[in-house]
Amino acid sequence: MAWLDSLSELKEELAGVRAERLSQTSVDEAEIQEERDELSRLAESLAVSDLLAEMNATLLDGQGSVEKIVSWESDEEVDGDQDADPEEENADVIALILTWEERGERELAIDLGVTDDGIYVQVNGIEVRAEREALEPALLQAFREELEL
Repeated sequence: MAWLDSLSELKEELAGVRAERLSQTSVDEAEIQEERDELSRLAESLAVSDLLAEMNATLLDGQGSVEKIVSWESDEEVDGDQDADPEEENADVIALILTWEERGERELAIDLGVTDDGIYVQVNGIEVRAEREALEPALLQAFREELEL
């Protein structure tokens, strides 16, 4: 009987631990969803797609293409880097990329993501403030650098 009593006690202990883990998983998933929603709202409020589309139309006569990659909606890697940090591979990122051909393939990439420090915005790997007033000149500078102007 001692054996069955031990099993019963362990079963009760397991039930408690499993309930805690399930609850924590729900909390974690809610936090992840909130971060994703916040990234999506930021991308929309900055009108990132519109900025790249305007650059494409005005500077490239529509010859480029704009691609939007939302990491949690796609199994594709955002940056294609095979040596990426494993934590970065699981990070939520919205990447908007303007590509065009001009003496080789050119690329202008805006990444919006979340780290332990909060949300970040990068233009071609350089962090900028999450404000349109900071994003616009950063895009112009990145375009100039891409073409070595």
